[in-house]
Amino acid sequence: MDAAQLQAREPGQPKKVFFHIGAPKTGSTYLQNVLFQNKHPLSAAGVLFPYDEPAQCFFSMLDFRGIGWGGKRASQFRGHWDAVATRTREWSGDTVLLSNELFAGARPDRIEAGLASIQPADVHVIFTARDLARQLVSDWQEQIKHKHTVTLETFVSDLIEMGRDAPAPFGELFWGTHDAAYVLERWAQFVPASNIHVVTVAHPGAPPETLWRRYCAVTGLAADSYNTDTPRVNQSLGVAETELLRRMNFDAKHMAIEIYDPLVRMVLVDKILGGGSSKLTLPPEHMEWVTKRSQQLIDELSTAGYRIQGDLAELIPRPADHLPYVSPTAQSEADLANAAIRASTGLLVHSGRQRRRLLELQQSLGPAPSRTRWDVDAVRDRLSGPYWSVRSAGGRLLRRTGLRGASSAGPSE
Repeated sequence: MDAAQLQAREPGQPKKVFFHIGAPKTGSTYLQNVLFQNKHPLSAAGVLFPYDEPAQCFFSMLDFRGIGWGGKRASQFRGHWDAVATRTREWSGDTVLLSNELFAGARPDRIEAGLASIQPADVHVIFTARDLARQLVSDWQEQIKHKHTVTLETFVSDLIEMGRDAPAPFGELFWGTHDAAYVLERWAQFVPASNIHVVTVAHPGAPPETLWRRYCAVTGLAADSYNTDTPRVNQSLGVAETELLRRMNFDAKHMAIEIYDPLVRMVLVDKILGGGSSKLTLPPEHMEWVTKRSQQLIDELSTAGYRIQGDLAELIPRPADHLPYVSPTAQSEADLANAAIRASTGLLVHSGRQRRRLLELQQSLGPAPSRTRWDVDAVRDRLSGPYWSVRSAGGRLLRRTGLRGASSAGPSE
């Protein structure tokens, strides 16, 4: 469908509103980044992506679901969804694109209220699905990026053996957002099955724009009309890098989330440790169960009447993609040494830049007569907190890996 077709809406016909609701770890950040950088050409084609910035994309989802995050109450995000819903209702073009991978976890009452707030609209739901073997491993890594210390083996075993009753927050958070059949059953209470689209994520080796083209096939966008060259974000870590971070989390668990989150995800993961050693794979003893569960999922989706973009067979894991298996938990300090050196060096460089910026800000205060020593000290104390957090993290990292002082064994669950 080209731009002219997108704009040609019959009088009285409601606009189409596409909710991309998940799942996490299926390329959702990539799709959102492409949409953000193409907001103006999309708007010219009659398509609204109604967010001012990525944070609003996340905050409006929290408000839609009525939940808090990062120690903040739900009330602190109130109003973000209303702003997005108002823009959606007032849009005069043919299409609105809404996206956040955690819409998937919404309760039925919140789904009903949220959908009512954007009417009149022809609502469509998009669920991007990837095989469970890769999802289990990727979600464990994501949990490690959020200060958790559970081992990969325990994480996977608990989710398989206990399902949604696995220890909080993993059970409901994983199956409540990654299980396509379970998630879409809730949304199907309010959206016709014919308006629910399952977009499968191709196996490794497929052309890099496959997901974007499948998304465009559902939403009616002309895939080649938009710039899809976006910086890589939310990078995956290797075995050693993820295990290093897991062990660091024992010391970092009391760090304030507003310091830990950007320091770990935006600096340590994206800028320092991304890529690296052997890739994370599913423990081999679970491959048979995951394959059977995947076939059950395919059967459930096939009989539900949802529209499929891609191939449901892509939801069956390929065992060869998970060989050889390298256990993160079995890594010795020597195995983690290269990653530790990279992390320590990167954090040192980062703390050096913060220190330079601190000095520049102090110098910018100048010797104004009215400024007291108390003023300068207060500013310095306020700005130096992140610097010392980074420096302390680097020191703990060196001690944990035996590269400074006495060596000590890595902690375990």
